[in-house]
Amino acid sequence: MTRGNSDFVAAQLRQRIKEGAWPDGGRLPTERAIAEELGVARNTVRRALDQLGHDGLLVRHVGRGTYLRELPHSDPILESTQRMHGASPADMMELRVLLEPSAAAFAAINASAGDLEKIRQVHEHGVAAATMLEFEEWDAALHRLILSCTRNSLLREIHAILGTLREQPSWYELKQRSFSPERRQIYCEQHQEITRALERRLADDAEAAMRTHLRTVQMNMIAR
Repeated sequence: MTRGNSDFVAAQLRQRIKEGAWPDGGRLPTERAIAEELGVARNTVRRALDQLGHDGLLVRHVGRGTYLRELPHSDPILESTQRMHGASPADMMELRVLLEPSAAAFAAINASAGDLEKIRQVHEHGVAAATMLEFEEWDAALHRLILSCTRNSLLREIHAILGTLREQPSWYELKQRSFSPERRQIYCEQHQEITRALERRLADDAEAAMRTHLRTVQMNMIAR
């Protein structure tokens, strides 16, 4: 690349943009100032700016100057959440096994009397559910309540993301295939053990009961 031509000037300006010499939306120096700094003709600078404008990096306003285009910033959290949509049921269950037993232990310590009463009521609704879909709704509600009782907002939000992923067709189809009245009865009994441990404020027992429950669900859903 020959020093002094428009490609050279464009490359110099690209590097400065990359290094953050000007903020998004910020005004660049005048053509004259850039030409004097780089030791090139103004028309060379003009061609370089035209090139960067064509590439979408700059916006040129007649009479006002040249500005770095404001580019949309990526949101790493949003991007990560979007990538999670392809997570497999096996991965989701493994993450639940890692998170929810510890959450149950925290809930046993932090839940209020009112929280425990709600958990008891939701569990009883699950036992009385007439259909698989109804049972699944109460089951999800029970686990959400337990996570909310940790008083840890970050843990609660992570669990909420997992709850959204559980609404994907692949999850529901797998759950439907693995579901049976006998297994539902086991799940209800395990929910009872979790609920009892929470009511008695037995953190270790609540953690163990939740782990046993999730491992049972995991085995029924994933192990074919």
